[in-house]
Amino acid sequence: MKIKYIIKPKNITNHFNLLQVTIFSFVFIFFIILSYYVAKGDLNYLDIYLQELIQNNFPSWFESVARFFYFVGEAEVAVFIVLFSLIFLVWKRLWIEAQVMALSCLSVLLLIDKVLKPLFAIPRPVDRMVDNVYGYSYPSGHGSGNLLLYLLITYFITEYFPRWRFTLFTLVSILMILMGISSVYLGVHWVTDFFASYCVGYILFSISVLLHKSSE
Repeated sequence: MKIKYIIKPKNITNHFNLLQVTIFSFVFIFFIILSYYVAKGDLNYLDIYLQELIQNNFPSWFESVARFFYFVGEAEVAVFIVLFSLIFLVWKRLWIEAQVMALSCLSVLLLIDKVLKPLFAIPRPVDRMVDNVYGYSYPSGHGSGNLLLYLLITYFITEYFPRWRFTLFTLVSILMILMGISSVYLGVHWVTDFFASYCVGYILFSISVLLHKSSE
């Protein structure tokens, strides 16, 4: 069966926006600088301090909240949302959107787990409140994967319902902040893991949007 609609980026430079390029460049440079100091170990004291600050100053009931938001970011939940989104996009014959989402989600998975985490090889916190958490810590796959996923979904929705843009992007921002704080509270990640993951997620999101716009 011949696929009629395939991603075919063209005239990519026509879709550049000065503000977006500026933000993209700032985020990319910030990620490089952050990664440099993390790799040197110069931010270890800051990670420990911030983790203790969060764990010691939140009330005991916050553990239930933290476990909920950590669960929301679990790979199983993300996979379900990706599959549901892809089925919906295909059902609506939004072929370009479906391909962009599939390619983006696969890219972030490979980039984090196969490239960045082995490259930096930063160990996770020792005292964790969550079982069955393995592998390296930096950057967080939780953060980058979910940020990319929810930003993409929000972007696709607001293309058709622009009035929802501020509300949906605000909700995504709140969700990701709570997800990051929860992971640090539970001892699964360091704070710098999430700062880096937000950078990676936003960078890939920006590329995905550019790919989508140039393929329409």
